[in-house]
Amino acid sequence: MRRAIGYGIRRRIGCAWFMAICLSGGGRQRAVGARFASMCTVLCIASLLSGCVLLGFGGNRVAWSGLALVASRDANDDSPIAVDLVFVSDDAMLARVSGLSSAQWFDTRSDLAATFPKSVRYLSWEIVPGQRIEVPAAALRGPRAAAAFVFANYASPGAHRVRLQQFSGRPALMLEGRTFTVSTTP
Repeated sequence: MRRAIGYGIRRRIGCAWFMAICLSGGGRQRAVGARFASMCTVLCIASLLSGCVLLGFGGNRVAWSGLALVASRDANDDSPIAVDLVFVSDDAMLARVSGLSSAQWFDTRSDLAATFPKSVRYLSWEIVPGQRIEVPAAALRGPRAAAAFVFANYASPGAHRVRLQQFSGRPALMLEGRTFTVSTTP
């Protein structure tokens, strides 16, 4: 008799509705349903987070408290120096930019930025010997970066490129006669 009533109810209400009623009725079914819902939630969150990395939201957030550019009195044989701070956001552009010398960077930077606007961005300054430039933290904010480089356009031959390893603290660029150094203070 019960079987016939169950069959009749299932037939009248519909299969999906009957299944929902049956699953919510027993304690064991409720526990299995709760575990299944928890697993689905965890998998959804994990796939969303991994999707963020795949879509280019990976990398590091630049959290510098500012940037100082300081040129010595004899910097670049007493001539102005163009300095670029370059942020790259993906591994392909990282490989390309890390192989460039300063002269190559300054020759191709506008083409790279126009061709790959989401992969590379840069800030530029020209500093004269004896000058100090303080760049506020707000000017350095932007999308996440896989890497950051400094290029200085010295008249002397050489790579004149430094990769910045830390994305926190306060970097300081010391531009000397024929080369430059970068240090970071907390």
